[in-house]
Amino acid sequence: MFFRHFFALCALAGLLAGAETPKAIEFSVGNMDLKTDPCVDFYQYACGGWMANNPIPPDQAVWVNFDVLAERNRAILQDILEKASTSKLGRDADSQKIGDFYHACMDVPSIDRQGLNPLATLLNEIRGAGDKKALLLVSARLGVDGVSAFLGFGVGPDAKDSQINIAQLGQGGFSLPDRDYYLKDDAKYVDIRKQYLEHVRKILQLAGATPAEAAAGAQAVLKIETELAKAALDRVSLRDPNATYHKMTVQQLAGLTPVVDWPKFFSLSGAPAIESLNVSEPAFLQGLEKTVASHSLGDLKIYLRWQLLHHEADLLPAGFETETFAFFGKVLTGALEQKPRWKRCVDLVDGDLGFALGRKYVEETFGVEGKQKTLEIVRQIETALHTDIEHLDWMTPATKKEALVKLAAVANKIGYPDKWRDYSSVRIDRNDAAGNDLRATEFESQRLARQIGKPVDRQEWYMTPPTVNAYYNPQENNINFPAGILQPPFFDNKMDDAVNYGAVGMVIGHELTHGFDDQGRQFDADGNLKDWWTPEDAKEFEKRAQCFIDEYSSFVATDSIHLNGKLTLGENTADNGGMRLAFMALMDSLKSKPQPKIDGFTPEQRFFLGFGQIWCNNIRPEAAALRATVDPHSPGKHRVNGVVSNMPEFQKAFACKANQPMVRHPACRVW
Repeated sequence: MFFRHFFALCALAGLLAGAETPKAIEFSVGNMDLKTDPCVDFYQYACGGWMANNPIPPDQAVWVNFDVLAERNRAILQDILEKASTSKLGRDADSQKIGDFYHACMDVPSIDRQGLNPLATLLNEIRGAGDKKALLLVSARLGVDGVSAFLGFGVGPDAKDSQINIAQLGQGGFSLPDRDYYLKDDAKYVDIRKQYLEHVRKILQLAGATPAEAAAGAQAVLKIETELAKAALDRVSLRDPNATYHKMTVQQLAGLTPVVDWPKFFSLSGAPAIESLNVSEPAFLQGLEKTVASHSLGDLKIYLRWQLLHHEADLLPAGFETETFAFFGKVLTGALEQKPRWKRCVDLVDGDLGFALGRKYVEETFGVEGKQKTLEIVRQIETALHTDIEHLDWMTPATKKEALVKLAAVANKIGYPDKWRDYSSVRIDRNDAAGNDLRATEFESQRLARQIGKPVDRQEWYMTPPTVNAYYNPQENNINFPAGILQPPFFDNKMDDAVNYGAVGMVIGHELTHGFDDQGRQFDADGNLKDWWTPEDAKEFEKRAQCFIDEYSSFVATDSIHLNGKLTLGENTADNGGMRLAFMALMDSLKSKPQPKIDGFTPEQRFFLGFGQIWCNNIRPEAAALRATVDPHSPGKHRVNGVVSNMPEFQKAFACKANQPMVRHPACRVW
């Protein structure tokens, strides 16, 4: 299930892990490179010491402070799961489920003995499909288990009636990270496709195909996925909510893709009767029709078989997970070693039963004080945005009025949900790792499918409490901060306000600004896709946004690969706006207080250093190239330098001269 539309603070590729559990993270002058001029390269100045002392662990492609904190959280979760995994009497229901799931995941000998038996029912359904219509209905069944074959089906608010959930249908079915990996002719992509072909061949052979069958099957998989990629929208186009809203009846949908029996497809997906839905990319559905017509039933079955094996590889015998890491870990990201088993199992429990595990995490780590202090900073930054909007010299009174109405309607969710998810109907078996994953995924898919046609629950969370991230949901107009991120170095009770405002204050301001970035601004106070801007103000916004596009497109991610300023526009707008709001809030909070230096730095300087140090990172070239293609977030260096070079407040704090690199001409600013 998919189509819950939100903007997150950092990439959602999964939490990363290191070789050892890190110590508690703190803002520190020791993380700095004091030999560097902050007005020449502020990122190096703030993070040079950290980068020198924190090499990338061999099982990682990227190592950033987000991941160091995520690793500390993971250690807490491991302790919870180790205790819960004992089969002693007296465990509560949540402990039993998360503990037995973890135990089964860790039981590698049992997984090896079972082979592909946990997938036998699904593999037999694929094998037994008598024609293409029947096979596409099998793909609906696989979708319930989390396998996005051929397309994606899910649920989300109607973009133009955000109070009601509707069915959503869109592109999907690729295994490589982006359509460019199938379509570009650069030597890098050609080589990756060759290695991908070999990877698919090995997986199919591990699953029982002869060498000749596996080789032919791999070719079929690559051809099918390439055709789907050709029909798909690129990532920049997907950022336009108007380009992905096409509400139509099921009868109209059948006209696009008659090969699919849509009423049966929806029924097998667990959905109630559907009269209308959003088809986000109609051209993709037409392309799917052509792809299905141009390939044999046998090749389409191989493609579905591959998708299932790929999805469950981490819970299959060792050969499958080893080969999957060899391609998706080493080749695509540059990681040198597979993560230890326990870390992968912790992540799987968090992914499948995350609110049962998260409830235990919150009980151990997050108190009322942290929630209250975060809410206080949120309110201060909302006040700063209110002031900022009121004083904008480029926005007309009519649009300002609507912007302030939207700001006043923003809801805040801090730490964890008020109502915990009930997993009582999910059967968890201590000896069935893959089966547990499939059943938990099916539970979540059907839970979401039942929401079609129902009012949107704006209290629901889409990140688990231990997650080191945050998000803004434009269709619900709310900002969300899981407990996992409300810890050092983002928020530290022992630190001065300047550092905390530069870190967690920026995070809050970032998410709040998402409501007014190039995507978020297209939704009104109620979360409806509605144009509330005057034409004059829309042009002024676009002119200022273009400045960010040009600025960030000039940055080099690795080698000759530049950032995509259009892909990263929303996040760059939120970074720049969020920092301005956090600085305004800090200055307001300090105006009646003495402002002594700490460690030789003024509060203004410590504010910017607190911001810089949350983005300290090291990254492998392969991962940098991958993220430049698929990630809407700029790399840490450019997130930091791109922002401060636009801020006169930074240049004043560090006495930068007009011709220095951290003084951009012209400076970019929207909010």
